[in-house]
Amino acid sequence: MARSRPSAPWTRIGVILALLFPLTAGVPLPAPKLGLHAQEPSSILERAAAQHEVLDSFCADFRQEIEVTLLRETMQSRGELCQARSDRFDMRWTHPPGDRIVADGMDLWVYYPSTDDGQAFRTRLAGTEGRFDLHHEFLSDPGERYAADLEGDDTVGGLDAWVLSLTPRVPSPYLHARVWIDKEQYLIRKLVIREESESIRTVELSGIRLNPVLSAERFQFVAPAGVQVITR
Repeated sequence: MARSRPSAPWTRIGVILALLFPLTAGVPLPAPKLGLHAQEPSSILERAAAQHEVLDSFCADFRQEIEVTLLRETMQSRGELCQARSDRFDMRWTHPPGDRIVADGMDLWVYYPSTDDGQAFRTRLAGTEGRFDLHHEFLSDPGERYAADLEGDDTVGGLDAWVLSLTPRVPSPYLHARVWIDKEQYLIRKLVIREESESIRTVELSGIRLNPVLSAERFQFVAPAGVQVITR
């Protein structure tokens, strides 16, 4: 049965921290002529990585579904996320409303009023450089970080896309991932991740905005009056 509520804070954030930002998007480059070579997994990933390299910031709307296999529950949520290289991140839920994850360059803030409106969590970001960069998780050093296979073609958000299967070769917060990369702009549009808990997380991006101007205030978090801040 589908239920529209979030998972527990530290369960939900575990994969978000590692993923968030293949919500990768880059400035479009001229589309190559697609031949056999362009259909190789390595070529697709290299092109997507090149898109990312010219990216200073991006925003996107997201829809997320988590299938908790052990509980036989499905949880759905949606909202907007924005990133500025490389340690500024803001994820705001519109459903459930008010939930938020913020990386301000020094601290990571997690506030889920949908489950507990009396507490916010803060964790130092020292030593986590690049952790909020999707490029690092899904596009960098693919031959060393994971084994990639091209599953075929699909359509996501009305766009033709490559579907790639990624199996980690190094310690990772996920067991397996499938990534949809559109054929026109080579942006990551969808992810399906099988987590260590065997839960299945699906994230689909839409309305991607490339290199938007983002104010410093966008990446600030101030705990509401009466909310206890727990530092970890």
